[in-house]
Amino acid sequence: MKRRDQRRRRARQSFHGGPLRQALNLPARLGVRWLVISVIVAIAMALYAYVMITASPMPPGRAPAGTSPAASP
Repeated sequence: MKRRDQRRRRARQSFHGGPLRQALNLPARLGVRWLVISVIVAIAMALYAYVMITASPMPPGRAPAGTSPAASP
């Protein structure tokens, strides 16, 4: 009977994982996991592009005096 009790406990514990766990499992239970992943990736890419477009340019270090290193022998 101990095994039967342990199985019931495990089943109950996995079902009641708390509201955060249930919210995170919702896309998988609804079958829209890839849609959610795609939306999150698209949002991340859009935010990254926004930061790159609106960022100020890097200030130059020291401008090379004379010719460029590629032109010298």
